[in-house]
Amino acid sequence: MRKKIWQLHSWLGLIAALGLVLIGLTGSVLVFHRDITRTLNPEIVNRTSAVDAERLPLSQLIANVESDNPDFWLRGWLLYHGEEARDKVYLTPHGAEEWHILHVDPATGEASGPPVHLHDTLYGWFVDLHYTFFADDIGMAITAIFALIFILLSLSGFYLHRNFFKSVFRLRWGQSWRIFSSDLHKAVGIASLPLNLLLGFTGAYWNIAHIVEEFSHDHEEPEVWTTYENRFERIDELPALAEAQWPGYAFNYVYMPTAEDRQFYIFGQTPENHPFRSRYGSSLWFNADTLENTYAKDLRTSGWWSRIVDAFEPLHFGDFGGLVSKIIWCLAGLAPGLLACTGIVLASPRLARRFKSRSS
Repeated sequence: MRKKIWQLHSWLGLIAALGLVLIGLTGSVLVFHRDITRTLNPEIVNRTSAVDAERLPLSQLIANVESDNPDFWLRGWLLYHGEEARDKVYLTPHGAEEWHILHVDPATGEASGPPVHLHDTLYGWFVDLHYTFFADDIGMAITAIFALIFILLSLSGFYLHRNFFKSVFRLRWGQSWRIFSSDLHKAVGIASLPLNLLLGFTGAYWNIAHIVEEFSHDHEEPEVWTTYENRFERIDELPALAEAQWPGYAFNYVYMPTAEDRQFYIFGQTPENHPFRSRYGSSLWFNADTLENTYAKDLRTSGWWSRIVDAFEPLHFGDFGGLVSKIIWCLAGLAPGLLACTGIVLASPRLARRFKSRSS
């Protein structure tokens, strides 16, 4: 039994090595993507106004954006409260579905420049590589398979080294490179096991859920969504409506109405003292013409599974505990690379002997 599990562990590791290394390295970058972008392009993402300066009404900010970008129409607005970061505005060209991003100072309405294709940003490029390998839904299915393999590798590795407490952190420096690789492989694998399972499961869940959603639609969506006049006429009333429904609600993102779907979709956070809550777990939908509330999801009163799924975001990206958790999650992203390199060193001689014996 142990031999078969070792063979399965070795083959899965060799098959998935490159993919897991890419996913791990890009994940390490994404943990610090906001910090990296602020460092490399502070003039784009940082606001020039004071952090506590009063925000302009959304209608005024939107009017400025639309006036400066007549060839685009606005799809969504991500608001940052009490931070140095500018708001993020998501736009698409007229007659197309290519998402672009724009950074806008919420107190002055000043934009950082023209809209940039999302794939041309540091974040967009690494997200595409991390989740899809630049292959859309097919790539998302492939990375989901890699995530499931990562879980199997973690569990089989734990089984193979279940007596790890005896020598897990022993590194025999004076021995051969293969013995040292064995010690390092075992130490890194066991030390990173909890995070490996967590990252593998949450990543697989998101990708599989997205694929299931894509292929389970029982209705056809238009190839290109279109806009209509006066769709922002009552947008400034939304924050007060959300506050009235849930006092202390953080209004963090609004997806704009379209001619095909005349609703505002608001995503934010209720005032719940919990470190493992995303910024978008509680949502409100409003009819764009009447402002009738058509849907409300308060995470505080949602079922246990909704709460768990909402916690996946901070748990996957490690941003719940400030710099300390980010560093730990970043190092966890490097673990697949170390495991792949040491695993290849360990498996190569045995596999070579196996092929040689078969060919002779």
